[in-house]
Amino acid sequence: MKPSMTSERFTAVQLMELDACTRCNECLNWCPVYEEINTGQFTPAELPEGRTATEQEALAYSPRNRIMVLKDFINKGYGWRARLFGPKHIPEEDILKFKDELYHCTTCGACGSVCEAGIDTVEIWESARANMVINERGPYGKQSGFIDLLKSYNVFAADQKDRLCWIPEDIHVEDTAEVGYFTGCTAAYRMQKVGVATVRVLDALGIPFTMLGEEEWCCASVAVRTGQLGIAKEFVDHNVNAAKKKGIKKMVYACAGCHRTSIIDWPKFYEGGELPFKVYALSEYLCELMDEGKLKPEDFKFKNSLDKVVTFHDSCHTGRHVGIYEQPRRILELIPGIKLVEMERNRSYQRCCGAGGGIKAGVSDLALKLAQERVRDAEEVGAEMITCTCPFCRRNIMDGINAMDTNVVFEDEMVLLAEAMGLDLTVPQNPYTDKNM
Repeated sequence: MKPSMTSERFTAVQLMELDACTRCNECLNWCPVYEEINTGQFTPAELPEGRTATEQEALAYSPRNRIMVLKDFINKGYGWRARLFGPKHIPEEDILKFKDELYHCTTCGACGSVCEAGIDTVEIWESARANMVINERGPYGKQSGFIDLLKSYNVFAADQKDRLCWIPEDIHVEDTAEVGYFTGCTAAYRMQKVGVATVRVLDALGIPFTMLGEEEWCCASVAVRTGQLGIAKEFVDHNVNAAKKKGIKKMVYACAGCHRTSIIDWPKFYEGGELPFKVYALSEYLCELMDEGKLKPEDFKFKNSLDKVVTFHDSCHTGRHVGIYEQPRRILELIPGIKLVEMERNRSYQRCCGAGGGIKAGVSDLALKLAQERVRDAEEVGAEMITCTCPFCRRNIMDGINAMDTNVVFEDEMVLLAEAMGLDLTVPQNPYTDKNM
């Protein structure tokens, strides 16, 4: 008899990690979703309407509980008892309840950062989601629409021919170059000012670059994060081969989600497991040039003082997942007039904005609650502005700001850099002008 919950998509290491949890409960102190549910700020739709979650119900949405339940399910299918007497049946309603709890996670990785046993929790959550999809139990809510959207090769069902419709006429994009700029769907179709700022900065610093243009397909993050891996290899192979044709040796990203997916996930699907180019967050690349003496602070030729008290939000993807914390701050500290203040929860202890892991699409009310928590974090340290390097964080935190009575504003780091350099950030009129956020 086939186990009710199979071990498909889990690695041997992940199955061993399920035994490593000591139930110390440290993850409960840091999980943003558990905190919102346990304090009554958010109640999952699966719970009875009209009341908040009990302590036990809230614990069901905690990292500790997911590990315990998953371990129990796997043992019932593959443990010693299962080997002797056959797998023990798990009621389908129990598995679907776990599915709901699993898909309420933002996959931010805070639990893994504080785990005394060093469990790579994000990889376990994503493997569990992939398992759910294989067995036709996942994904969750509107997340199931991602695959249909990606038939257009981007997450907005937009025309691929418009990938570069936002590029200013005076910006020269090389046909081939050592440096490539991977725009991402959001900057191409919804936050084009971020794209304009990025190409303006590269151009002003004299860095020749190329772009994939119509041949840039979605990085596939939305599919991978929600366990829908079926299309991943096709998208990864296409993007990598397109980059090879452009002669790209260094691919830079101004989108944390695309960057994380490219550096961590693409090698899993690309034949050989090693990409033919280096992957950089843009701030990381600029700092490397400065460290090598190829770029100096005076090369930025700043013209404007921004005069703002700014706090930096570490996106989960660039921060906890990839480990880039200091380079974005180094860039901010170069900008005249910026006073950088840190939120209490920063770097590896940062509070997730709430958009990741498919939560923005699957549980939008929860995403909004978490965004508002992050805005309050900024208010507590007297910040006038929040900045980061993730367009998706920007979108969700902006939603949080708009739902609150606050004077805090938000802007992308590349936009701030370009403004201080006095660069023209006008986005040319295009089919998506009215849809820009």
